[in-house]
Amino acid sequence: MKKLLIAAIAGALALDAWALSTDREQPIEVHADQFNGDEVNQTAVYSGSVVVDQGSMRLNGARLELRITPKGYRSITLTGAPARFRQQRDPAEKNPVDEWMHAQAATIVYDEEHDTITLTGAARLSRTENGKEMDTTEGERIVYDMRYARSVVEGGVSQQGQKQRVTTIIAPRPQSGENSGQRSGTTLSPAGRLSNH
Repeated sequence: MKKLLIAAIAGALALDAWALSTDREQPIEVHADQFNGDEVNQTAVYSGSVVVDQGSMRLNGARLELRITPKGYRSITLTGAPARFRQQRDPAEKNPVDEWMHAQAATIVYDEEHDTITLTGAARLSRTENGKEMDTTEGERIVYDMRYARSVVEGGVSQQGQKQRVTTIIAPRPQSGENSGQRSGTTLSPAGRLSNH
């Protein structure tokens, strides 16, 4: 039962959008103070200083719950103060860098059926290059759709009832011709005239 549930976690956590491609081939290690598996209800709960490692990927939090839905999809909920996720990305072919994605929130939910990751409660998503934080997004809730590479960031409401805003910080990219070892990106050119064709 425990091996079956660890294999289910492995499949659910292969987050291709953020992943180092070789992570999938690595063994998964799950460490926790306690494990409770329920084969009838198709659930597994790890609690107490939970750490999940697979290659470059690491999840840690206070509690990890895996559920397999009647349709056979997996759902993972990781909670903590905060729960954290990190994973190295594949280097670009040109100018390879040591690039990592980091996420933290009170709750991190992976929904296999809808192919989404939802960060709730002081949610923060960031990207580092060679150990330096480059881009960050913060809000009360971040939903990342891996199928379509889309994200939605929502602000929360403060205790005083005021709407909180979301924050995004994007690091400057090198100018054309500079070789800084960073990933190359798309350059936007000035807009031309619009036509009604």
